[in-house]
Amino acid sequence: MTDAALANAEKPRRDWTRGLLRDPRAALGVALVLLAVILAIGAPLIAPFDPETPDFGAILSPPSAEHWFGTDDLGRDVLSRIIFGARASIVVGVLSVAGALVVGAAAGLAAGFFGRWTDAVIMRVMDVLFAFPSILLALAITAVLGPSLQNAILAIAVVNLPVFARIARAQTMVVRELEYVDAQRALGFGPWAILLRTVAPNIAAPLIVQGSLLFASAIITESYLSFLGLGVQPPAPTWGSMLRNAIGFLDMGPWLAWFPGLAIFLVVLGFNLLGDGLRDRFDPRETR
Repeated sequence: MTDAALANAEKPRRDWTRGLLRDPRAALGVALVLLAVILAIGAPLIAPFDPETPDFGAILSPPSAEHWFGTDDLGRDVLSRIIFGARASIVVGVLSVAGALVVGAAAGLAAGFFGRWTDAVIMRVMDVLFAFPSILLALAITAVLGPSLQNAILAIAVVNLPVFARIARAQTMVVRELEYVDAQRALGFGPWAILLRTVAPNIAAPLIVQGSLLFASAIITESYLSFLGLGVQPPAPTWGSMLRNAIGFLDMGPWLAWFPGLAIFLVVLGFNLLGDGLRDRFDPRETR
């Protein structure tokens, strides 16, 4: 392929990205998400102190030039713990949403494309999962399996499975009736070839948008689980466990609750704004 052809192939992608970033909401969302990812990846280099090492000479120190966000009841630097806490939130969000997306989309594709008993069995299982309130189902799974990062990821993935399965099924039922799918059947393409090469790429957009929105939900759920002691275990820092620890010190150290709560708010806001921007860009009916 010539350089000119490569440039022409890349142009729609560049235009799409520029269009996304021209939306102030989406641009703010991208900035907040990138900040969280940078903090999570570069935590050992960015954090000014070890997040797990106590300093009994600086217990409950208020925000200062040395400790920008203050210290906790063991003298640990709150800013460093928030930076390292971003790792747990990003890891849980990425792995749980990715797992739910892959499994849920595969189930929805099969249910929507093959129909009949396949549809009935898969969607009844999803209906059972969907009948439980998400946070209660996540609590039940982690309570049975035990508190850990891996079990929190599994619980959040299971909670989000029905959402992806329903979206994939609905979109697949629309796409499978389109003319180009009928043309592929007439040309002798098998059902799996049509499903994987034609149907799956054409239903990807709404799944991606929903994934970005559920990323925010996954971070909130992980914070719930850590707050209740069912997520990542101490002394590893997470935003939820930091909020739980702050309950007993709200009078003496209110900053212990301010900054972890603000971190959760900003990251969740970022993913919600990014999801709104992606939805607008993927929607062909969207006009400005």
